[in-house]
Amino acid sequence: MDDKIKENEIMKRLENKVTIITGASLGLGKSAALLFAKEGASVVICDRGRTPENAEKVIKEAEGLSGEIAYKKCDVLIKDDIVALVKFTLERYGRIDVMVNNAIVDTKMGMLEDIELDNWEDTIFCHMTAPLIFCQEVVPTMIKQGSGSVINVSSHMALVGSSNISSYGPAKAGMINFTKSIAVTYGPYGIRANSLTPARMLTEKKLDMLRDNPSSIRIQKSAYPTGSPAQPEQVADAMLFLASDESAAITGHNLITDRGLTAQCPSVPVGRGEARLKEELAAQGSEWLKSEL
Repeated sequence: MDDKIKENEIMKRLENKVTIITGASLGLGKSAALLFAKEGASVVICDRGRTPENAEKVIKEAEGLSGEIAYKKCDVLIKDDIVALVKFTLERYGRIDVMVNNAIVDTKMGMLEDIELDNWEDTIFCHMTAPLIFCQEVVPTMIKQGSGSVINVSSHMALVGSSNISSYGPAKAGMINFTKSIAVTYGPYGIRANSLTPARMLTEKKLDMLRDNPSSIRIQKSAYPTGSPAQPEQVADAMLFLASDESAAITGHNLITDRGLTAQCPSVPVGRGEARLKEELAAQGSEWLKSEL
């Protein structure tokens, strides 16, 4: 027998599994959808439909992979859209093995007097109420199957305070607690639930912002122990682990994938930035702020 096994003959980690990933036409959701399809999954992706060309690109990139990607428009702020997406998935594939709540909405930040209640409530709905409704719709199917994995994408902002008030951090913190409750309640039925907590990632939007903002690049280098935010593909690898049977012993866990951002004492990145500035100034032969440095 040939020692070299063809790639398509190797058992994929998500072979024959069906996944829903919300907010998956760009960024982390897109990276995860393509990775899951590469690993044999049938993946249903959605977004709010404002940029259909993005979803078309994802489907095009999935051509030739072991699994497949299907798209359906779904505004996660509308319950009927959520119910319709789950129904579409069940009618097409007959099962749901992995539910990834990844969609986000734009959130305004500011002082207390700047917070608009409508924006606050939309953010809470997107990150807490929508995952609740999705779980209400998919968990009964997972119970019948005797297995399932729920992955709720939180944020490092759930773990720290911010210099501006917004609903984003509180909503993401709520996702973590909600996830633990799903894990505890439905573990006896073979269902696992975990949250995934990245910081900012080098997504398309983030890279566009950094290209025109050199000072932000310097801040990122100082803020992250690893020197930069994560690539969305790196975080997708962690999501794949939680989706696959390789994480069978893990449930109710919050997996932090923030490149060390929240692990450090606040003084650490300040010292790191000062040391880097000192090195740069020394290399230039500058005496500027010598006494302070």
